[in-house]
Amino acid sequence: MRLIAIKVAALALCSSLVLTAVGCQQTQVEFTATAEPQLPVFDALAGAPEVTALQYHPLQAATQVTLANEQTSPLAIYLFNDTPSKLHHLSLVAYSVEPMINLDVLVNAFSEKKHWLVQQIPLSCAESLRIRPTMHSLTLSIDCPDSPLIATELLMQFWQNDGLAEIDIAKVRRQLKLGKHINAYSGAEIDDVWAQKILGERHIYNQALDDKTLADELDLAKLNKVRDSIFAQSQWAFFADKRLEQDVDFSANVIKQFSSITNVPRLSSTANSSSKNALSTQSSDRKTAFVEPSNTNKILYLIDAPGSVQTQVRIGYPLSQPTDHNGDKDSKLDAIQNCKLLASWLGRSFSGRLYYDLREVRGLTYGIYGRCFDNPLSLTLKFYGSTKLEHTGAFIDGVLDHLALATETPISTTELSALTTYLTSQKILRQSNYRALELDTIKLLIRGDSSQQEQREASRLANLTPKQLQRIASSVFNNVPYIVIRGDADKISADINNKLPDWNIVEALAN
Repeated sequence: MRLIAIKVAALALCSSLVLTAVGCQQTQVEFTATAEPQLPVFDALAGAPEVTALQYHPLQAATQVTLANEQTSPLAIYLFNDTPSKLHHLSLVAYSVEPMINLDVLVNAFSEKKHWLVQQIPLSCAESLRIRPTMHSLTLSIDCPDSPLIATELLMQFWQNDGLAEIDIAKVRRQLKLGKHINAYSGAEIDDVWAQKILGERHIYNQALDDKTLADELDLAKLNKVRDSIFAQSQWAFFADKRLEQDVDFSANVIKQFSSITNVPRLSSTANSSSKNALSTQSSDRKTAFVEPSNTNKILYLIDAPGSVQTQVRIGYPLSQPTDHNGDKDSKLDAIQNCKLLASWLGRSFSGRLYYDLREVRGLTYGIYGRCFDNPLSLTLKFYGSTKLEHTGAFIDGVLDHLALATETPISTTELSALTTYLTSQKILRQSNYRALELDTIKLLIRGDSSQQEQREASRLANLTPKQLQRIASSVFNNVPYIVIRGDADKISADINNKLPDWNIVEALAN
């Protein structure tokens, strides 16, 4: 009898589990309703002391070293102010006005070279080696308490003619091919699709990386060709701390070390010419691959990710940027500053409009942010975040409502003060971060800008009025934004169609 009772109890338990599972499968996702946008309030605290407005005074980030006997060296040496750590912060920078083609391949190879060097070199600070790429630069840096010349020689080894002979090429190939699968699994593929839509698939930035054929067939000869091509197109800078200025021979020895790798035969002059012509052609193609500033057809690009529990969202604009060839550098810098103003006004954390309303008030997301991407060959504004499936339509609609509101009503003086204080504080903080100063200096070198132009930007920010900011917002937000999302299409499409009936959903795939 007891055995029968146990079996009956087991059957009852199984039946209960089955009914529960069936019930879960039939549960409908209840989607969130839309709501009017709400703005943060910046009331003065009672009894709080008066605080004077922050003033930003640009400092000279770096001083260039001039050696009487080395005027023809392709390596320029810059010394930064010493840091409290008393470490020697050393960086070797290759930079180029044109993007570096197949830089992802070289970065993977250099990462393998780094691991090999750390195991071989007894230098105690070898673990601090860092590789920091952008589309237009590749920085190798190291932080050492002593032996700066030995550390500098370590950086030079990456660019030596036989510098990649020891690395595992097969592993580099695997890493390159694995990247695409990791991006699809992690959701990072949305940024690849975003770049395709916001810049155009023919833009040079979208053609410079992810060469599938090279990833499949990479060998040492092909890898060396990639390195030599980037080497040939690059200009060179070396960053160090001012303490080393006291060592009268240090800069001369760095020039000598660099000369030992620049004198090594690399690509033939014909190959160098072909490489530069290819870059010029791709740059020309970039200009013909124009993307409309307004998404006139109101297309919402959806990357279908069945089973995903959240929706990733990207909303923004490709912005026009006056070129230096027209002699209008101030207008170009104004366009970049306008982009940063809009990104921070709506998209800075906590006190930004989107974060305050969509997270703090309505609880639609853990965070939504804005960023201006001021690359030398593109200028784009992006608002990005993630939301639950049931919030998808309301979340996107909430962002669009705030974009429209920014064009309709001037910002309050207290909110404007909070915005300008945030941006001024950001600039002041960057002056105390040597890596930020280094990055800003590299940007100046690539663009050919001068640090004096920062003072004009600071003055423009300090004198910004609510009406001026509204005009800036209108010039951008009156265009229809580009939208790319990644989520479970079966579960969110109906909600999007319901809340955004004017938008057409088009499936998008990463290349």
